[in-house]
Amino acid sequence: MKYPSKVDLWLAILIWGSMLGTIGIGLYAMIYESSSFWEVIFLLLSCVLLPLFMLWVCFTTHYLLNDTHLIIQYGPFKKRIPLDRITSVKKTSNPLSSPALSLKRLEILYNRYDMVLISPKDRDEFITVLLNRCRYLTHK
Repeated sequence: MKYPSKVDLWLAILIWGSMLGTIGIGLYAMIYESSSFWEVIFLLLSCVLLPLFMLWVCFTTHYLLNDTHLIIQYGPFKKRIPLDRITSVKKTSNPLSSPALSLKRLEILYNRYDMVLISPKDRDEFITVLLNRCRYLTHK
């Protein structure tokens, strides 16, 4: 099953505003300011390609639950967590950096000391499905 990430409005505005603003400033500087070749390359990389990459990551953040793995996909990145390694899941608002676009998150503990924060749109449904598929899972 595929679960899209919940997106907080304030976070979407912050991401979109800063990325589009950065792209606009970079394009303006490349077009209207007299720049050397290396300055144009730097502006292109830092003010256009990097923000486009960040938007790509935001657009593609989702979580897949199959019979054996939880797969976290965000941009070109993919994290595969075997379901039999997941030991705990709980609701949280932890603001640590993670593949989550909302502060309404789930903290998933796996292996012995590993942790990931995700933000599926329907946290309760996600927890129910996870509880049904994971033998050793505890819900807090």
